[in-house]
Amino acid sequence: MVTRAAGFVSRRKLARAVAWLALLPAVAGPAFTQEAGAIRVGLDPRSPPWAFVPGVDYSSADFRKDPALPRADLDKVVGIDVDVSRALARELGRRLVLIPVGYYRLESALLGGEIDLVVNAWNRTRETPATIRESEPYYTWGLLIAARAGDASLRSAADLRGKRVGHFESRLVNQTLHSLGAAELKTYESEGRLFADLKAGAIDAVVYDSPAVRWRARNDHALRAVGEPLNKLGYHVALRAGDEQLLARVEAAIRSLRRSGTLGSIQRRWEQPGE
Repeated sequence: MVTRAAGFVSRRKLARAVAWLALLPAVAGPAFTQEAGAIRVGLDPRSPPWAFVPGVDYSSADFRKDPALPRADLDKVVGIDVDVSRALARELGRRLVLIPVGYYRLESALLGGEIDLVVNAWNRTRETPATIRESEPYYTWGLLIAARAGDASLRSAADLRGKRVGHFESRLVNQTLHSLGAAELKTYESEGRLFADLKAGAIDAVVYDSPAVRWRARNDHALRAVGEPLNKLGYHVALRAGDEQLLARVEAAIRSLRRSGTLGSIQRRWEQPGE
């Protein structure tokens, strides 16, 4: 996040510059008002497969700004973290209110009281304030290699040697790719552009979050996932440090959803072909 080490982690570096950016009018209003019985979950609905509106092109989205999402489109948002948020709300016995917030601004929105939880492929980074707590992980992931479907030269991480590799800026990813002998590393701020360049042949491989690589390979026959993740990480729910009772309830809900198989079912739905 390590945070979404190959994804949103680079965006964290811009968080301080835009941390208190005002909400755009399209997402302001009653949803930001505290409502008894509701749990307000912040996420960026331009981040497939975690939260997105199907059929919308996000390749040119500016994640430093809040999403200009009409309220009617909130009902159309789907994704891993939408499913997780709904499951958590049911387990907590609370009504779910999704609050669209730019990914860069999620932590400041949480601390500012605009939302109660962050559920958006989130991990603590060096820039995360000490006043934010994180739950135990609700989702397991790792860095995974993506290649063009017709490129048989990539079968494992060892085959990255001498290749041009695209990724989001991350100290962990840089160290990993340098150790594997990649010839050229190219950093991106747009996930859409990252995979578009892979398909166009501008780069030979992508190293990115396993849910996104598997989801894209499942939905785009021009792409494939290579092997298994290079490491094992987790996504967490972020809460304010003072919300100790809510943290305890969220963690109990996560454990219950794991025992019931709900979280595993969500992961299979979004990552495995045919689900």
